[in-house]
Amino acid sequence: MDFRGEPMRVLIGYDGSESADQVCELVAGIDWPPGSELRVVTAYPPYLPGADWPGGGVEPAVAQGVFEGERSKAEERATAAADRIRRPDVTVTSGALMGRAASVLLDETSARSTDLLIVGNRGLGPFTFALVGSVAAEVIDGAACPVLLVRRPAIDRVLLADDGSAGARAAAALLAWPVFARSQVRVVTVSETDAYATEATPAHSAAEGLTAAGRAPEIDVRSGDPAHEIVRAASDWKADLIVMGSRGRTGLARLLLGSVARKVVEHTPCSVLIKRLSA
Repeated sequence: MDFRGEPMRVLIGYDGSESADQVCELVAGIDWPPGSELRVVTAYPPYLPGADWPGGGVEPAVAQGVFEGERSKAEERATAAADRIRRPDVTVTSGALMGRAASVLLDETSARSTDLLIVGNRGLGPFTFALVGSVAAEVIDGAACPVLLVRRPAIDRVLLADDGSAGARAAAALLAWPVFARSQVRVVTVSETDAYATEATPAHSAAEGLTAAGRAPEIDVRSGDPAHEIVRAASDWKADLIVMGSRGRTGLARLLLGSVARKVVEHTPCSVLIKRLSA
């Protein structure tokens, strides 16, 4: 692993919510590689709900006024968020784009060959009681790039979940990013049985790779339900972030409900960085 790294292309979803403000706090505190591009994007609705209902719409001029107002507010939110994370050694831009929030973010990640998409845990939608907001859930499932779901404003203590799968190896490679150069890392492996010998686990293999790169990660080997033990390991260690792949030994191509990754995303109190493997 090479911790020098190249400049990164980062997309930040922002909607003005408390969760989105926490995203800005985290982004502002990260040492991004010089030359990185940080882009803040806010979505606004393409039309006034109900405006095109037969026999029940509103006057076109009224609908247009509401539409323009929503666009103006979105632009102001994006600009204000960009100002909060601005710094001299990186390029920071902002944009307000028309459409569904999740669709806008997914389209932007593809169009800009984004290295990392960052979103808050919950937005301003009606289901604010949900463990994971609908936009966050959709982009985790659909983004080709890694997605960082923010619940903590720091990445000082990072827990890598490693089950020996290709997905776990892809997730472990993310720790080569220079943004993690100062992070303390612990590697956790969970077996549903007592199959792992203490001297030969995926955690030990991942730790060897990190050690070779100049890191000294701790190792945590557990048995039991994988999702439950990963969440508990993060809580016990007071982790800021869990890094994991979205496809383990189950062979699931996506973060389907019931998978280990989905359960961890829904139930851990810390941030989660997901690397999803394509089918």
